[in-house]
Amino acid sequence: MKTLLTIVILIFILTLPFINALEEEGIIYGSVYTLVNDERTPINALISIYENNTLIKKSYVESDGTYNIKLKPGAYTLKIEKKGYISKQAFIILKPNLKLEVNFELEEYKNPYEVTLFIKGLSLNNYPEINIDGLFQGYALNKTVYLFKDGSAHVLSLSEITEENERYIIKDDPLVKINSSKTIQFNYTKQFYVYSFSFPNLTGWYDENSIITLEAVKTIEFLNETRLVFNYWILNEKIINENPIVIKVNSSLKLDANYERQYLLQVYSSKAEAYGGGWYKEGCEAKVSLSKLEVDELAFKYKFKGWKGDVESVNSTLTLLMDSPKKLYAEWEAKAPIEANVNPIYTAIISISILICVARFLSGIFIKLKIPEVLGELFAGIILSPYAFGGLKIAGIQLIELNEYVLAFAEIGAILLLFIAGLEVSFAQFKATGFESAIIGALGVVIPFFTGTYVTLILGFSWHSSLIVGATLTATSIAITMKALEEIGKLTSIEGNLMINSAVIDDVLGLIVLTIVISIVSSGTVPSILNLILILLKAILFWFLLMMIVVFIAPRFISIAARWEAKGTVEAVSTAICFGSAVSAASIGLSPIVGSYAAGMALAESHVIAKIKDYIDKLSMIFAPIFFAVIGAQFNIKALTINSIFITLILLAIAVLSKLIGCGLPAIALLKNSRQGLRVGLGMVSRGEVGLIIAGIGITSGLITQDLYAAIITTVILTTIITPITLKRSYS
Repeated sequence: MKTLLTIVILIFILTLPFINALEEEGIIYGSVYTLVNDERTPINALISIYENNTLIKKSYVESDGTYNIKLKPGAYTLKIEKKGYISKQAFIILKPNLKLEVNFELEEYKNPYEVTLFIKGLSLNNYPEINIDGLFQGYALNKTVYLFKDGSAHVLSLSEITEENERYIIKDDPLVKINSSKTIQFNYTKQFYVYSFSFPNLTGWYDENSIITLEAVKTIEFLNETRLVFNYWILNEKIINENPIVIKVNSSLKLDANYERQYLLQVYSSKAEAYGGGWYKEGCEAKVSLSKLEVDELAFKYKFKGWKGDVESVNSTLTLLMDSPKKLYAEWEAKAPIEANVNPIYTAIISISILICVARFLSGIFIKLKIPEVLGELFAGIILSPYAFGGLKIAGIQLIELNEYVLAFAEIGAILLLFIAGLEVSFAQFKATGFESAIIGALGVVIPFFTGTYVTLILGFSWHSSLIVGATLTATSIAITMKALEEIGKLTSIEGNLMINSAVIDDVLGLIVLTIVISIVSSGTVPSILNLILILLKAILFWFLLMMIVVFIAPRFISIAARWEAKGTVEAVSTAICFGSAVSAASIGLSPIVGSYAAGMALAESHVIAKIKDYIDKLSMIFAPIFFAVIGAQFNIKALTINSIFITLILLAIAVLSKLIGCGLPAIALLKNSRQGLRVGLGMVSRGEVGLIIAGIGITSGLITQDLYAAIITTVILTTIITPITLKRSYS
């Protein structure tokens, strides 16, 4: 048994080389034919195979013209012969286990013409594929002669040769048409592949010994106070400090440009000089300081209070890790020679008095210049802003201070403005345009929200910031639109009614969006579809319920008051209804102005409407200018930078276009009048109190940057300026 096993092992060892040889053998196969009426006809031709000019095999093809020959890996010449036909030959290179197909088309031997092939530019052992009339005919050898039938035409081509990171190509046309005897020369050019990770990118093939001159962009600026600064080149893992770099290509190369990321530190101080601002390498430390901590200016001594912005600190000298762009503002506290401790109510009275006087004065000038008077009131607020002339202090008292009492007066102004708007639209008129108003109001929220969110994400802001921006662009400022319509006498027009009603629905939905956005950013998760629907239905239900109650109760109270003989009873009751409705709306999570608008609609058909209008108009003469002036006063021109101006322009474009598309186009379709529909779109462009509230929530909660906040406030101000102008021109 052991002897038998030994014999089997010996046989296996002895036959193993032959088995391996069989496994490594390649196969050449194909067919031999001639063309008769453009159809292939098999030819029983003789195939001779030569290795180093030595005949090693000879056989005829099969009856169907096919052949199949096994050979060891190597280089061979195949010769195909048939009496009466032009012989063909092909040089082939057979690799292990390769199946190579070579088909031969034989032509009749009739005065054949010769084509001699010359190949230049190839190194040894590099053979291109040759194709004749699209058929692979092996590999081309220099000075090979080919015979073709007299009168026949053929197309001959050579392939390029590619091996890893180098190749040989024919720069001229590799396809040559032949129909007579000639000598053809193919000139090859050697190329190397260059891997480039630079800017601009130069990855590609380059001729041997060609020269590349490449200059790196020294500084690449980004929009968010970030830049890349060129350091050096890396050529095949070797550092080269030259720029531009000149390279001679004589092998495959890997080329990379090394850049250093830098962040901008912006330091602002209105009093003493601030040090430390500038560009810093990512990860390094920056030191910020001031030249003085106390500054004497006029009758005041200003003392450094602390740093505000991306970093907050009471220390005058800071060391910051530069892991992102940063912006710091030095806050200064004024110390008057005589300290003045004034009750906030008195500062509010001073601020309100100045705002009313300047607002009425400028609105009068604007009326004479045939500019909407609301712009005069807004402009008064801008120039009297705490960030402008309103920031001046006299005897330690700031000229204009937007404290809670001033803001309360402004809120009263907005409530009265919407009450006046409601007095112009009866509940019957509201129902008549209810469907159209709902469509326009809903689209006027949805399209600006998603457009604003998407574009802000594209600009590179976080999704929290993007949601806040989208929310600020939803709600139309009803007060601005109403005031503009009232000035041009179009408040009761078809499109005027539609604008105000749509703006009310717009405002309700805008506050719903605010509720949803705050829920998302505070929890970090998106509420379920069911919760979103519940929030939406709850807000709409509350508003309709409030409106129904007010419409039912308010006229009855006014009727009772009208029968009362005491002077001013109607005025007092109408005031109570106005502010009571506003408070009711606020208590259920809606804007107070939505409630006052519903109260106005409820009293629109009262028989004492003239008395109510006369009284409310007089009240609004005091409170309305404060509202518009306060909107203007929240504009901080000092916070504007190149970056925030760029963002402002984009947000302004979104604010205008999204309302024109979301409100203007549906209005055109519903009213079947392009001019009236366009007016509705223009009237809905203005943003106001809701947008400012949302922006305020965003900045106080740290969800948006100072740049983005400045851009939002500027956009709101600009839309309030644009709307009255464009609306007035649309009626001219």
